Amino acid sequence: MSESQADISIIVPCYNAERYLSVCLESLKAQKEPEIQMILIDDGSTDATGRLLDEFARTEPRARIVHVQNGGVSAARNRGLALATGRYIAFVDADDALEENSLRTLHQQAKETGAQIVSANHTLFDMEKGQRVPVHLPPVAQESAGIVREIIHMHRIYNNIWNKLYARELLDGLRLDENVRIGEDALLNMQLFLRAKKVTHLAAYTYVYRVHGQSAMAGVRSHSEAHQPMLRGMNRILLEQGVKERYFRDFLQSCVWIDEKERGILACMKTFDARVRPLVMDGVREEHIPPQDQRLYRLVRRGGFPAFYMLMRVKEKLTGKKWGIRR
Repeated sequence: MSESQADISIIVPCYNAERYLSVCLESLKAQKEPEIQMILIDDGSTDATGRLLDEFARTEPRARIVHVQNGGVSAARNRGLALATGRYIAFVDADDALEENSLRTLHQQAKETGAQIVSANHTLFDMEKGQRVPVHLPPVAQESAGIVREIIHMHRIYNNIWNKLYARELLDGLRLDENVRIGEDALLNMQLFLRAKKVTHLAAYTYVYRVHGQSAMAGVRSHSEAHQPMLRGMNRILLEQGVKERYFRDFLQSCVWIDEKERGILACMKTFDARVRPLVMDGVREEHIPPQDQRLYRLVRRGGFPAFYMLMRVKEKLTGKKWGIRR
Protein backbone atom coordinates (compact mmCIF):
# COMPACT_ATOMS: atom_id res chain seq x y z
CA MET A 1 0.00 0.00 0.00
CA SER A 2 1.29 3.47 -0.83
CA GLU A 3 0.66 6.25 1.65
CA SER A 4 -1.52 8.12 -0.85
CA GLN A 5 -4.04 5.25 -0.72
CA ALA A 6 -4.55 5.33 3.04
CA ASP A 7 -8.11 5.60 4.32
CA ILE A 8 -6.96 6.88 7.71
CA SER A 9 -3.80 8.61 8.89
CA ILE A 10 -3.19 7.96 12.59
CA ILE A 11 -1.05 10.57 14.32
CA VAL A 12 0.72 9.51 17.53
CA PRO A 13 2.89 12.03 19.44
CA CYS A 14 5.42 10.20 21.62
CA TYR A 15 7.48 11.74 24.40
CA ASN A 16 9.33 9.60 26.97
CA ALA A 17 6.61 6.98 26.64
CA GLU A 18 8.67 3.80 26.91
CA ARG A 19 6.65 2.56 29.94
CA TYR A 20 3.36 2.67 28.02
CA LEU A 21 4.28 2.55 24.35
CA SER A 22 4.18 -1.20 23.71
CA VAL A 23 0.45 -1.45 24.50
CA CYS A 24 -0.30 1.46 22.19
CA LEU A 25 1.76 0.04 19.33
CA GLU A 26 0.21 -3.41 19.63
CA SER A 27 -3.27 -1.87 19.49
CA LEU A 28 -2.30 -0.01 16.31
CA LYS A 29 -0.85 -3.11 14.73
CA ALA A 30 -4.06 -5.02 15.47
CA GLN A 31 -6.11 -2.61 13.32
CA LYS A 32 -6.41 -4.59 10.09
CA GLU A 33 -9.08 -2.53 8.35
CA PRO A 34 -9.28 -0.04 6.73
CA GLU A 35 -5.98 0.90 5.10
CA ILE A 36 -4.04 3.03 7.56
CA GLN A 37 -0.97 5.22 7.64
CA MET A 38 0.69 5.41 11.06
CA ILE A 39 2.64 8.62 11.71
CA LEU A 40 4.55 8.31 14.97
CA ILE A 41 6.38 11.44 16.10
CA ASP A 42 9.25 10.97 18.55
CA ASP A 43 9.12 14.38 20.22
CA GLY A 44 12.73 14.56 21.42
CA SER A 45 12.41 11.67 23.87
CA THR A 46 15.35 11.06 26.21
CA ASP A 47 14.37 7.49 27.11
CA ALA A 48 14.04 4.43 24.87
CA THR A 49 10.96 5.71 23.02
CA GLY A 50 12.83 6.47 19.80
CA ARG A 51 14.46 3.04 19.72
CA LEU A 52 11.15 1.27 20.37
CA LEU A 53 9.52 3.18 17.53
CA ASP A 54 12.32 2.32 15.10
CA GLU A 55 12.07 -1.35 16.06
CA PHE A 56 8.31 -1.25 15.54
CA ALA A 57 8.69 0.21 12.05
CA ARG A 58 11.00 -2.62 10.99
CA THR A 59 8.12 -5.08 11.22
CA GLU A 60 5.22 -2.72 10.51
CA PRO A 61 5.30 -1.34 6.95
CA ARG A 62 2.37 1.00 7.64
CA ALA A 63 4.42 2.95 10.20
CA ARG A 64 6.40 6.10 9.52
CA ILE A 65 8.68 7.31 12.32
CA VAL A 66 9.72 10.95 12.58
CA HIS A 67 12.30 12.08 15.16
CA VAL A 68 12.13 15.78 16.06
CA GLN A 69 13.45 18.07 18.77
CA ASN A 70 11.10 18.41 21.71
CA GLY A 71 8.40 20.94 20.92
CA GLY A 72 5.41 19.68 22.86
CA VAL A 73 2.42 17.53 22.01
CA SER A 74 0.68 20.12 19.83
CA ALA A 75 3.79 20.73 17.72
CA ALA A 76 4.19 16.97 17.31
CA ARG A 77 0.57 16.55 16.23
CA ASN A 78 0.91 19.46 13.82
CA ARG A 79 3.99 17.82 12.31
CA GLY A 80 1.94 14.67 11.86
CA LEU A 81 -0.87 16.61 10.18
CA ALA A 82 1.61 18.06 7.69
CA LEU A 83 2.60 14.51 6.71
CA ALA A 84 -0.85 12.93 6.70
CA THR A 85 -2.24 11.73 3.38
CA GLY A 86 -5.24 9.69 4.53
CA ARG A 87 -8.82 10.58 3.68
CA TYR A 88 -9.51 10.74 7.42
CA ILE A 89 -7.41 11.70 10.44
CA ALA A 90 -7.31 9.97 13.83
CA PHE A 91 -5.24 10.90 16.88
CA VAL A 92 -3.89 8.46 19.46
CA ASP A 93 -1.75 9.26 22.50
CA ALA A 94 1.29 7.08 23.12
CA ASP A 95 0.13 6.06 26.60
CA ASP A 96 -3.36 5.06 25.43
CA ALA A 97 -4.70 2.30 23.18
CA LEU A 98 -7.33 1.55 20.57
CA GLU A 99 -9.98 -1.08 21.11
CA GLU A 100 -10.09 -3.96 18.64
CA ASN A 101 -11.55 -2.95 15.25
CA SER A 102 -12.14 0.61 16.44
CA LEU A 103 -10.88 2.24 13.23
CA ARG A 104 -13.06 0.00 11.10
CA THR A 105 -16.08 0.91 13.24
CA LEU A 106 -15.42 4.66 12.96
CA HIS A 107 -14.63 4.46 9.25
CA GLN A 108 -17.78 2.52 8.41
CA GLN A 109 -19.88 5.08 10.27
CA ALA A 110 -18.23 7.94 8.38
CA LYS A 111 -18.85 6.28 5.00
CA GLU A 112 -22.44 5.28 5.77
CA THR A 113 -23.51 8.67 7.13
CA GLY A 114 -21.26 11.07 5.24
CA ALA A 115 -20.27 12.62 8.56
CA GLN A 116 -17.16 14.79 8.59
CA ILE A 117 -16.62 14.04 12.28
CA VAL A 118 -17.41 10.73 13.95
CA SER A 119 -17.09 10.63 17.73
CA ALA A 120 -17.40 7.61 20.01
CA ASN A 121 -17.34 6.61 23.65
CA HIS A 122 -14.20 5.58 25.49
CA THR A 123 -13.02 3.70 28.55
CA LEU A 124 -10.94 5.09 31.38
CA PHE A 125 -8.34 2.61 32.59
CA ASP A 126 -6.76 3.36 35.96
CA MET A 127 -3.35 1.75 35.62
CA GLU A 128 -2.61 1.80 39.36
CA LYS A 129 -5.93 0.23 40.38
CA GLY A 130 -6.36 -1.91 37.27
CA GLN A 131 -9.94 -0.62 36.88
CA ARG A 132 -11.85 0.06 33.66
CA VAL A 133 -14.60 2.68 33.76
CA PRO A 134 -16.76 3.22 30.65
CA VAL A 135 -17.43 6.85 29.68
CA HIS A 136 -20.56 7.14 27.57
CA LEU A 137 -22.26 10.12 26.01
CA PRO A 138 -25.80 11.05 27.00
CA PRO A 139 -27.80 12.40 24.03
CA VAL A 140 -27.16 16.08 24.80
CA ALA A 141 -26.55 17.38 21.28
CA GLN A 142 -27.21 16.17 17.77
CA GLU A 143 -25.81 19.03 15.69
CA SER A 144 -22.57 21.00 15.51
CA ALA A 145 -23.91 24.15 17.21
CA GLY A 146 -25.01 22.17 20.26
CA ILE A 147 -21.73 20.29 20.38
CA VAL A 148 -19.77 23.57 20.40
CA ARG A 149 -21.82 24.51 23.47
CA GLU A 150 -20.79 21.23 25.12
CA ILE A 151 -17.13 21.88 24.29
CA ILE A 152 -17.33 25.26 26.01
CA HIS A 153 -18.68 23.37 29.02
CA MET A 154 -15.67 21.01 28.77
CA HIS A 155 -17.54 17.87 27.87
CA ARG A 156 -15.66 14.68 28.71
CA ILE A 157 -16.03 13.27 25.19
CA TYR A 158 -16.42 16.16 22.76
CA ASN A 159 -13.38 18.07 24.06
CA ASN A 160 -10.90 15.32 23.25
CA ILE A 161 -9.43 14.68 19.81
CA TRP A 162 -8.39 11.09 20.46
CA ASN A 163 -11.81 9.42 20.27
CA LYS A 164 -12.82 10.78 16.90
CA LEU A 165 -12.37 10.44 13.17
CA TYR A 166 -12.07 13.62 11.10
CA ALA A 167 -12.38 14.16 7.36
CA ARG A 168 -8.96 15.49 6.40
CA GLU A 169 -10.31 18.39 4.33
CA LEU A 170 -11.99 19.72 7.48
CA LEU A 171 -8.51 20.43 8.89
CA ASP A 172 -7.36 22.52 5.92
CA GLY A 173 -5.78 25.67 7.32
CA LEU A 174 -6.28 24.59 10.94
CA ARG A 175 -3.66 23.44 13.40
CA LEU A 176 -3.40 22.99 17.16
CA ASP A 177 -2.33 26.04 19.16
CA GLU A 178 1.22 25.22 20.25
CA ASN A 179 1.11 27.85 23.00
CA VAL A 180 -1.76 26.15 24.88
CA ARG A 181 -0.82 23.20 27.12
CA ILE A 182 -4.20 22.35 28.70
CA GLY A 183 -7.28 22.23 26.48
CA GLU A 184 -5.53 22.64 23.13
CA ASP A 185 -7.60 19.79 21.69
CA ALA A 186 -10.83 21.48 22.82
CA LEU A 187 -9.85 24.60 20.88
CA LEU A 188 -9.23 22.61 17.72
CA ASN A 189 -12.51 20.76 18.15
CA MET A 190 -14.40 24.04 18.55
CA GLN A 191 -13.14 25.17 15.17
CA LEU A 192 -13.76 21.82 13.52
CA PHE A 193 -17.33 21.48 14.79
CA LEU A 194 -18.07 25.07 13.77
CA ARG A 195 -16.93 24.09 10.26
CA ALA A 196 -18.56 20.65 10.02
CA LYS A 197 -21.82 20.30 8.12
CA LYS A 198 -22.56 16.78 9.35
CA VAL A 199 -21.41 14.99 12.51
CA THR A 200 -22.40 11.78 14.24
CA HIS A 201 -21.73 9.94 17.48
CA LEU A 202 -21.33 6.20 18.03
CA ALA A 203 -22.34 4.40 21.21
CA ALA A 204 -19.42 2.01 20.66
CA TYR A 205 -16.32 2.15 22.89
CA THR A 206 -13.37 2.66 20.57
CA TYR A 207 -10.60 4.08 22.78
CA VAL A 208 -8.87 3.33 26.07
CA TYR A 209 -7.65 6.39 27.98
CA ARG A 210 -5.03 5.14 30.41
CA VAL A 211 -4.77 7.22 33.60
CA HIS A 212 -1.40 7.38 35.37
CA GLY A 213 0.79 9.74 37.36
CA GLN A 214 2.33 11.34 34.28
CA SER A 215 -0.98 12.30 32.62
CA ALA A 216 -1.33 15.87 31.28
CA MET A 217 -3.01 17.33 34.38
CA ALA A 218 -0.72 15.57 36.85
CA GLY A 219 1.42 18.06 38.71
CA VAL A 220 -0.65 21.09 37.72
CA ARG A 221 -0.67 23.32 40.80
CA SER A 222 -3.28 25.88 39.79
CA HIS A 223 -6.32 24.53 37.96
CA SER A 224 -7.56 28.04 37.20
CA GLU A 225 -4.28 29.47 35.92
CA ALA A 226 -3.57 26.35 33.84
CA HIS A 227 -6.87 26.80 31.98
CA GLN A 228 -6.59 30.53 31.26
CA PRO A 229 -4.78 30.09 27.90
CA MET A 230 -7.58 27.73 26.81
CA LEU A 231 -10.26 30.23 27.85
CA ARG A 232 -8.47 33.01 25.98
CA GLY A 233 -8.29 30.72 22.96
CA MET A 234 -12.02 30.00 23.20
CA ASN A 235 -12.69 33.73 23.39
CA ARG A 236 -10.60 34.37 20.29
CA ILE A 237 -12.35 31.64 18.28
CA LEU A 238 -15.84 32.76 19.30
CA LEU A 239 -15.03 36.33 18.31
CA GLU A 240 -13.40 35.34 15.02
CA GLN A 241 -16.43 33.24 14.10
CA GLY A 242 -18.87 35.97 15.17
CA VAL A 243 -20.72 33.70 17.59
CA LYS A 244 -19.63 34.88 21.03
CA GLU A 245 -23.03 36.38 21.80
CA ARG A 246 -24.75 33.11 20.93
CA TYR A 247 -22.61 31.33 23.51
CA PHE A 248 -22.42 34.20 26.04
CA ARG A 249 -24.14 32.29 28.85
CA ASP A 250 -22.06 29.16 28.24
CA PHE A 251 -18.74 30.99 28.12
CA LEU A 252 -19.62 32.91 31.29
CA GLN A 253 -20.43 29.65 33.06
CA SER A 254 -17.20 28.01 31.97
CA CYS A 255 -15.04 30.95 33.09
CA VAL A 256 -16.81 31.05 36.45
CA TRP A 257 -16.70 27.29 36.97
CA ILE A 258 -12.96 27.03 36.32
CA ASP A 259 -12.18 29.80 38.80
CA GLU A 260 -14.73 28.61 41.37
CA LYS A 261 -13.52 25.01 41.26
CA GLU A 262 -10.13 26.01 42.63
CA ARG A 263 -10.84 29.10 44.70
CA GLY A 264 -14.37 28.51 45.96
CA ILE A 265 -17.58 30.49 45.45
CA LEU A 266 -16.81 33.40 47.77
CA ALA A 267 -13.30 34.06 46.47
CA CYS A 268 -14.44 33.68 42.86
CA MET A 269 -17.28 36.17 43.23
CA LYS A 270 -15.20 38.61 45.28
CA THR A 271 -12.75 39.00 42.40
CA PHE A 272 -15.20 38.31 39.55
CA ASP A 273 -15.29 41.86 38.17
CA ALA A 274 -11.50 42.12 38.07
CA ARG A 275 -10.58 38.51 37.24
CA VAL A 276 -13.36 36.96 35.13
CA ARG A 277 -15.58 39.73 33.77
CA PRO A 278 -13.01 41.31 31.35
CA LEU A 279 -12.64 38.13 29.33
CA VAL A 280 -16.38 37.34 29.39
CA MET A 281 -17.31 40.83 28.14
CA ASP A 282 -14.46 41.17 25.62
CA GLY A 283 -15.85 42.03 22.18
CA VAL A 284 -19.47 41.32 23.07
CA ARG A 285 -22.08 43.31 21.12
CA GLU A 286 -25.19 43.88 23.23
CA GLU A 287 -27.50 44.01 20.22
CA HIS A 288 -26.52 40.45 19.29
CA ILE A 289 -27.15 38.90 22.72
CA PRO A 290 -30.09 36.42 22.48
CA PRO A 291 -33.28 37.70 24.18
CA GLN A 292 -33.16 34.96 26.83
CA ASP A 293 -29.69 36.12 27.91
CA GLN A 294 -30.28 39.89 27.92
CA ARG A 295 -30.93 40.06 31.68
CA LEU A 296 -27.84 38.01 32.46
CA TYR A 297 -25.74 40.18 30.17
CA ARG A 298 -26.93 43.36 31.90
CA LEU A 299 -26.13 41.89 35.32
CA VAL A 300 -22.56 41.21 34.22
CA ARG A 301 -22.19 44.58 32.51
CA ARG A 302 -23.47 46.59 35.47
CA GLY A 303 -21.57 44.68 38.15
CA GLY A 304 -24.57 42.93 39.69
CA PHE A 305 -23.64 39.40 38.71
CA PRO A 306 -21.68 38.36 41.86
CA ALA A 307 -24.58 39.13 44.22
CA PHE A 308 -27.05 37.49 41.86
CA TYR A 309 -24.86 34.41 41.50
CA MET A 310 -24.48 34.00 45.25
CA LEU A 311 -28.25 34.26 45.66
CA MET A 312 -28.84 31.62 43.00
CA ARG A 313 -26.33 29.26 44.60
CA VAL A 314 -28.20 29.53 47.91
CA LYS A 315 -31.44 28.86 46.05
CA GLU A 316 -29.86 25.78 44.44
CA LYS A 317 -29.01 24.32 47.83
CA LEU A 318 -32.50 24.97 49.15
CA THR A 319 -34.39 23.60 46.16
CA GLY A 320 -31.92 21.08 44.71
CA LYS A 321 -32.51 22.56 41.24
CA LYS A 322 -29.82 24.17 39.12
CA TRP A 323 -30.59 27.47 37.48
CA GLY A 324 -29.96 28.42 33.87
CA ILE A 325 -26.25 29.14 33.89
CA ARG A 326 -25.43 25.98 35.83
CA ARG A 327 -24.79 22.62 34.17
